[in-house]
Amino acid sequence: MEFFADWHTHSTYSDGRGTIEENIRAAVSRGLEELAITDHGPANIGVGVRGPESYLQIKDEIRKLNPQYDSISVKTGAEADITAPDGTVDLPRSIINELDIFIAGLHPYVWPSVINGVWSVVGINQAARFSRSAREKARVNNTKALKETVNRYNVDIVSHPDLRMPVDIPELAAACAAADTAIEINTGHHYDKSELVKNAAGEGVNFVVSSDAHFPATVGELEAGGLLLEKFGVPAERVVNARKSRS
Repeated sequence: MEFFADWHTHSTYSDGRGTIEENIRAAVSRGLEELAITDHGPANIGVGVRGPESYLQIKDEIRKLNPQYDSISVKTGAEADITAPDGTVDLPRSIINELDIFIAGLHPYVWPSVINGVWSVVGINQAARFSRSAREKARVNNTKALKETVNRYNVDIVSHPDLRMPVDIPELAAACAAADTAIEINTGHHYDKSELVKNAAGEGVNFVVSSDAHFPATVGELEAGGLLLEKFGVPAERVVNARKSRS
């Protein structure tokens, strides 16, 4: 398979090291047709955007830059944080409606939006590193929160669902398949994703391969994700940012 888009990259609006334009130039150099700037939501402690209105600034900057790069379409997106057990994210719907790409995911260090989220969203996942029972409880909590998010919002992509926070992948994948939400194969975080692909593929869910680039140099580095999907027999037709190779 060959990739035409990288829909998960970060800029200096959050914890990325490159500007939006530097990411665009990197994507153009790799021959991509589409790029999305998807900075972290404001509840991500220490790395998120300053506030929800930052996405309007990003959108305006992209609008001004797009005419200068006619070989690529640059989209405004966000990687929102789940901040409550009921699937609430850290962006209002008024901002989400302004986005071209909406990614949602779990992150270990966020500001919960409700009191009980201090334990059920954050604390239990820290305890899960040391306790098997806490890990199982975290798995239940995380899976429920992700499913609630997918059901409540028009989520395009669930980001790195198995990264450091346990999730029941088949259960999540079934919910994503029903909601037409893609599960991400993230090439920016280097960990074994074999179980993710193996357990999700049988549920009929579609995938997206993303760089999660925090540096312009890694924008569009997607090949490892494609090789992994091919290893498990996932065809290009089920990878929303890929097509069959013409070679």
